[in-house]
This record gives sequence, C-alpha cells and structure tokens, in this order.
Amino acid sequence: MKKGLILFATLIPFFIILKTLLPLYSLRWNKNIEVLVVYGEEGYQVDAFKSVLEEEGVPHRLIDVKTLLSEDPQRLAKYKPALILPDGSLQYINPSSVKWFEDYLKAGGSIFISYDVGIKNHAGAYLKSALFSNILGINYILYDKLKDNAYSVGYLKVLSTDIEITPGKLDKENRLMTGYIYGELTYPYVKTEDRGFGGKTLAMVVDKKDSSQYKALVWNKYGQGYIFYSSLPLGHLKAYSDDVFLRSVLRYFLFKLVEVPHLVNTPKGKGGLVINWHIDANSDWISIPMMMEKGYLRKGLEYSLHITAGPFRDKPGDNLGFDACGKGERYVKMIMPYGVIGSHGGWAHNWFSYGILEGKLNEKDIYEYIEKNNRCLESITGYKIREYSAPNGVHPQPETTKILEKLGFVAYYYTGDSGSSPNRTFISGKMVSSKVIAFPITPYERSASLYEMYQKGISEEEVYGFLTSLTDFSIKTRQIRLFYSHPYDIPLYPSAILKAIDYWQQKEKEGLLEVHSMSYFADFLLRFLKTEYSFGRKGDELVVRLKNPEGLKDIAIAIPRHYGKILSFPEEEVIFVSQDEHFYYFYLQKNAKEIDLSFKLR
Repeated sequence: MKKGLILFATLIPFFIILKTLLPLYSLRWNKNIEVLVVYGEEGYQVDAFKSVLEEEGVPHRLIDVKTLLSEDPQRLAKYKPALILPDGSLQYINPSSVKWFEDYLKAGGSIFISYDVGIKNHAGAYLKSALFSNILGINYILYDKLKDNAYSVGYLKVLSTDIEITPGKLDKENRLMTGYIYGELTYPYVKTEDRGFGGKTLAMVVDKKDSSQYKALVWNKYGQGYIFYSSLPLGHLKAYSDDVFLRSVLRYFLFKLVEVPHLVNTPKGKGGLVINWHIDANSDWISIPMMMEKGYLRKGLEYSLHITAGPFRDKPGDNLGFDACGKGERYVKMIMPYGVIGSHGGWAHNWFSYGILEGKLNEKDIYEYIEKNNRCLESITGYKIREYSAPNGVHPQPETTKILEKLGFVAYYYTGDSGSSPNRTFISGKMVSSKVIAFPITPYERSASLYEMYQKGISEEEVYGFLTSLTDFSIKTRQIRLFYSHPYDIPLYPSAILKAIDYWQQKEKEGLLEVHSMSYFADFLLRFLKTEYSFGRKGDELVVRLKNPEGLKDIAIAIPRHYGKILSFPEEEVIFVSQDEHFYYFYLQKNAKEIDLSFKLR
C-alpha cells in the first residue's frame, strides 16, 4: 500500500507538467486553419470579440499570450493565419516578444490590434512608444507627450468603401458615422502619431474639441502578412451595445485581407431582409385593407407583423387601440397569410412604453402585459408568439430580454446596435441572452420609420434609393438587415414602398435575396451557432468537417479563392452558390447531422 502511495506521489509532478503542456501540444499538432484570439486576462472585451467570431462562422480559439509565445511563429503562421489582440486584455506584453511577432508576420501570419495592446510596461506605466509602433509605422500611445489628452472623443470618418458600413449609417456629406435619433456619433479613441507609416488608412477620427484629425483604422503590409490597428476600443463598444463597427472591421480584416475560410451565417449564404411592420392602433383598420388592395402585401414576401393587441393606446378607455381580440380580429386574419405575427409590447402601445419610462410598470407588470398580449394573438393565430418589438423602442436591458426568454421568444426588434446584423447583444459588458436574438433597426441617419423620414423632409426618391441600396448591400455582403415602419406610414411614400416591394420580389426570383420574418432568421442563427466545424489542408485538398445535432441543411461555406481553383467538390452534398473576388460559396443541401467534405484544389 505504501509503495502505491509513493509511486502516485512521484507521478503528481508529471501530471502537473502534462496538464501544463497539453495546450501547447494540442496547438502545435493541430493543423486546422484557425484564427487565434490572444488574451492576457479574460475580460469582457475578449468575450465580445469571441461572440462576433462565433456569429460570423470564423474558425477560432482563445489562447493565452504566454502559450502563444512558446510556439514557433513560422510554423504557426502556416495553419493559424491571423492573431486577434482585443482591447482591455493585453496592455502589457513582454518587449522581447516583438521579434516573435515580426517572424510571424514575415512567415505570412497577420495581426489585428485593438486600441491599447502593448502600451504599458510590467509595472503598469505608459511606454513612450507602443509595442507594435515600429512594425506598424504609427505610435498609438502619446501619454508621454500629451498626458490625459492622449485619450479623447471624436467623430468617426470612414474613408474606404471597402468597409461594410450599412447604408444610412454614414452621413452623405462627410461620411461620418451616425446613429438613430442622435445623428453624428462620438467615439472614445486614442490619439496616434505617424512613424513613417506607408500603409492604408481606412478611417479617421475628427476630435470633438478642436476638429484635429487622427488615424483611426489602418493597416500595413509587413513581410508576407498584414498588421491592422484600430484606435477605437472595438471590444468595449460591442460590449456596450454598439455591434456594427467591430463586426464590420473584423469582416474586412478576416474576409478581405486575410481571406479566412468560414461558414456564412445566412441561409444558403444569401442576403436577407426583415421587413417589420408595427401595428399599434385602430388607424390600421384602414391601413391593412389598403395594403391588400394596392399590393403592399404579397405572397412570397414573409413580413414580421407585430401587433399591440389591446383596445386602448394611451390610457384605458380611449378606444384607440387595435383591439385584436375584438373589432381588430378580422384584420389580424387578413394579414396572417403574409407573414409571422408577433407581439408589439404589452397590450397598449403608449400606455405600456410610458408606464415603463415613468416607473409605473415594474418587471412583473412587463411580464404580465406581454404575456397578455401573446395570449390574445395566439388565440387568433393558433401558434406560439415568438417575435417581439418594443413600443417606442422602450426596451430596458437586460430585464426585458430576460422576460422574453422566459416567455419563449427567439427574436426582438432593437434600437441598440443600430445598422448591424442580428446578434446576441451585449449590455454593460455582458451578453444579454444566448437564446433570444436582437434584430437591430437600420436607420437612415437620424430616422428609422417612414414617418420619421417624412418629418425630416426626406423625398420619396431618396427613400426608394435607401431601400434599394439596403437590399443591394444585404445581397453583396450576404448579411441580414431589418427595416421597420408602420402600415399607416405607407401613404407618406406610396410609390417608393411599392417599387421597393417590386425590387425585393425581383431579387428573390433571381435567387439572390430572402425576405423572411425575424423568427425564420433567428431559428437559423441559433441552429448555426450549434455547428461544430473545422477547415484543414491535406495535400491538394481542403477538408471541411461539420457537425450539428439539429442538422446542417442550408449552412453555407466560404472557401478562399487564393487557395486555388476548385477542381472538384462533393456535388451530392453541397450546391455551388456563387463566387466573388475573395471566396467560392457553397451550401449543404441535405440535413445530415455530421459530414466530412473534400474540395480538390489546384
């Protein structure tokens, strides 16, 4: 017995060493193509980056910076084509590691740096020159010169059209990022200084105080790779309900510069549109018959039709509500064939939203009135209500979304993250829900609904141009966007909306676009996120392994064109969709739960 204990004791150090080496071993011998998210401390910014990479179908893994630096950089670059260094996690990196990163870049690896990576020494004091300044050609910590003025806030001016910024998010005159209601948005940033920079500048920051301008988004070629820098804290912005810029910048870096193989997070890899009509008052008893008579409701276009069901709107007894379970029931039945019915708040539109704002309704009340709204609508539709939109955009986070999760919703309209893709939104540094997908509104500068555009004096021609450019953007980038308004707004722009509907139908017939409900796209994205996948090179073949307990049907794959021409692919399993300058696109036609695919390349 004693001998056994002695032997076990002598093996303990071996097990400890083995446990320490396992991450190294698995990384060193793992030849899967992956992006590495590097961290020193796992903070909320790392979580934000990770969430976007998951939603964008990018093969990735998290890795501690010490583990990373123990690897051979030249060998690593062969299978791990990009390193992402988020803000907030790596302010100190050992200065001796610069040579390692240089060797990685020379071997063809690329590096993405956000905001404050490598700006401090081991004692926490600011450096005179940031760790990557000489490689990048830009110093991004000027604390030694400017002290607290090294950090400021400013307007973001996007110079390059290659960054996928949703139509309506840039003002036409100055190309400044804008937000719904707020107009030109201000962002926290760190001031930069050129050090012989010879790369490309994608965006500038215009300082709010003195209008001085500093480079905000840049990249440089170094060796065989790219080094990319953002002076904005992208992870922080995402973690505080502003998703659009981190997503757009990551997509540029990974899909246009590095060209990483990935899954496409839309059904069949096509662009998608959600048209969300909010029905909240008895004025829509007139609007709905008009929509049917004049062709605004058509079979084949599946809208999200959200209804505030109660008989009053502003206060009990005013008889201004839609009254879905009374006089409005016939109109609910009219629109049911043209989309998916959802809940627009809790029972009475303005009474509900103002009650929340004024503190008259608590969480228990919010739950009860949304449930009441659901019960009424479910009694008419015969199916569970799974989509939601907040009246007047009043959606306290995270409380309201937690309520939606309990009630079985899968999707909701959201004024946060405006102009971005459906996503698992963050608030105050934390993901709100992994089960309910936020669908951000797409604003046209300060406006979102047609009524708001009308108030701003926007012409009918301009509205039509916005809607078609939004459609074209969704098609080109293979992303999903949401446009919302009210049926009673349509007479303000009758021709623009009718022509836009014609355009949507035409693009659907061409097989380029899908116009569907929130829940359709949310169901797909939630299934998509359950997919396990890997990309690996095996001689002249790219091997793609996929596994999903709910099935793989319609999940799309993007294969980089720089890998070579595709000579053959498993035609019985996948359908070729199209190609662009960066990728070939395929999607799976069967609902297999697990599959290995081989693409022969030249």
